Amino acid sequence: MPSLREYNERLAAMAGMRRVTGTMKLVAASHLHRVQAELSKPDPFARSLAALASLVLQPRFAKHRLRLPPPEQNSRILVVVISSDRGLCGGFNGAVARAVKVFHEEQAARRPAKIDHLYVGQKAYSMLKETYPALGHVLPSSTHPDVRDSDRVAKRIMRLFHWGFYDEVWLISNHFVNSMTNDCRTERLLPAGKPPVPAVQAEPMPLPRIIEPNDAYLLENISYLWMQLSIFYAMLHSATGELAARVLAMDNSTMNLDAMEKELRTQRNRARQAAITNELTEIVSGAEALN
Repeated sequence: MPSLREYNERLAAMAGMRRVTGTMKLVAASHLHRVQAELSKPDPFARSLAALASLVLQPRFAKHRLRLPPPEQNSRILVVVISSDRGLCGGFNGAVARAVKVFHEEQAARRPAKIDHLYVGQKAYSMLKETYPALGHVLPSSTHPDVRDSDRVAKRIMRLFHWGFYDEVWLISNHFVNSMTNDCRTERLLPAGKPPVPAVQAEPMPLPRIIEPNDAYLLENISYLWMQLSIFYAMLHSATGELAARVLAMDNSTMNLDAMEKELRTQRNRARQAAITNELTEIVSGAEALN
């Protein structure tokens, strides 16, 4: 049985851990309120961009590479995997890693394909790097992403697709539902993928008739903006989901520490009573021996 000193040292360590988990919960909660407010910021741009969707669906674009379906055999696929750079957020990153494995299983069952991975965030990469290595270096994941972060990823993807290195581009990331739930989604970005963005009401936009740009240029730019917006939404939802998962994980950790501390106090009290009883027994035995 541990001594009273060992029990006291364990209780002091638990008190320190409880202070850490409580502080991390408060910090994550403060960031969470800010990121939740940022989720709706891209909506005005999304509504304006949705008004141009009818242009992309015109028959004159039907034979463009951005509209053609991917090949049925030996397709070259780029998967963009968005996770967090830090842990201590429950099963948030594990869900992304499982979704990547499921995607590989589904593709292997359907058709032979060459699949590469572009990681945004270190945690999913650390879980999958042995089986699914990264294409180049791993991009950082921001707690408060902005358009520059999504633009850096979208430009790289568009170059690789435009140069013919890949036939398809997919996105795997967590989608924030509420403070208790995240939904890991797998969506196709290119070609002709439906952007994984919230449903928005397209505002009627009169198109100018003075200048009509080149068809390929118009389609490529609209597709690029849709992809950039999709990645930006995914980054916002991933950051929000990470913070919500961390708040929940730290709250559960604090409750578990409270329960462990209560049990440890009970064990310490029992050890103290046993020590007192043993001393009394020795005193009584010594007194009887003298008599």
